[in-house]
Amino acid sequence: MSFPIAPRPSLSGGDQGPPSPALAKSRKISTACGACKQRKTRCTGGEPCDACATRNSECIYDAAADQRRKIANQRNVQELALAEMDLSRKQALLGGIISIIRAGGSRSTNDLVDFIRSGIDLSSLAAYVRNEVYTNMAVEQAYRDIDFTITIEGGSDLPSPSQLLSRLDSAQSTQSQNQSHSLPGSESTSGSTSVHAPDPSISR
Repeated sequence: MSFPIAPRPSLSGGDQGPPSPALAKSRKISTACGACKQRKTRCTGGEPCDACATRNSECIYDAAADQRRKIANQRNVQELALAEMDLSRKQALLGGIISIIRAGGSRSTNDLVDFIRSGIDLSSLAAYVRNEVYTNMAVEQAYRDIDFTITIEGGSDLPSPSQLLSRLDSAQSTQSQNQSHSLPGSESTSGSTSVHAPDPSISR
């Protein structure tokens, strides 16, 4: 015995009916009505909303409050974008100063110090630093090698100047020891005298 097969439902959106009430209620609304705000309940939107319709209460929306919230959110986004741009510019200035001191040579370093001591504004200083980074390959490479991540060890405070100087002295001492070990003849003991026997092949 055979049964008729039901036709396949159409995939086009033209034959679809209105959305179910559950889908309509799940739609996120931009603001709640005054009664739902006062009751601190979820507002489904509509005029009236489901809660106000059930309680047969007045359903009023404050469109001005919703607009003020949207404007405040847009302002916060704009302020965040401007702060991020300002932070990026200051990071570029700091990285340029560090790279010039590390790889710019004495002339570039002295010029940088003179510019800073002259009291020029940060915009002019940033322009000078940016030009030095772009025109000097060594400075540009030093800028690319900078790790701007700041890791604070042993607490939330940055190290003190004395701690930084102690670390610098330790690093320089280690570097000096490594250089002394790499010099020719550094493996021989100081103060010792080597005595070589005469070569018997040499005729007297």
